[in-house]
Amino acid sequence: MVTTTPPKPTVIEINLISAQDLPSYKESSIKTYVVAWISPQKKLTSRVDYAGNKNPTWNDKFIFAINKDLVFHKPNSTMVLEIYSKRPYRKDRRIGEVHILLESMMDKTQHVMAFHVRDSSGMPQGILNLGVMNLDGLFNRSIPTFLGSSLAIDYRKLMGVK
Repeated sequence: MVTTTPPKPTVIEINLISAQDLPSYKESSIKTYVVAWISPQKKLTSRVDYAGNKNPTWNDKFIFAINKDLVFHKPNSTMVLEIYSKRPYRKDRRIGEVHILLESMMDKTQHVMAFHVRDSSGMPQGILNLGVMNLDGLFNRSIPTFLGSSLAIDYRKLMGVK
């Protein structure tokens, strides 16, 4: 009987840097945060930027373990980053989102990337800036123990920061 071991996941660090020229709608100022996910069951949320208004800066990090089979068998698989405006007493407003092909994050180099933030109609609504680093080769196990069985982890929680 031949047993095959599942492929080692690729561990990716996303540095959520900033956004530019986000729409503010009718609000005089906006307080923004980002929700990032590959699997809708495991979403990560950034800190809220209270000062940047239409040009927020988060400098948050997320770590994702990406199954290489997913990229191979579903080459159009994406990471989704949704930008929200926090609103008191009302539901937070979704400003827009970015979809990033997982395949574009799989190589061994470090990237700084900029993406159009698109609203629900697909129109560009600003720019999202982020850094991507492939952490493969930094770990001597098939999956880092800090990830456990999770496919995504918030760097702040990993470091014990609130």
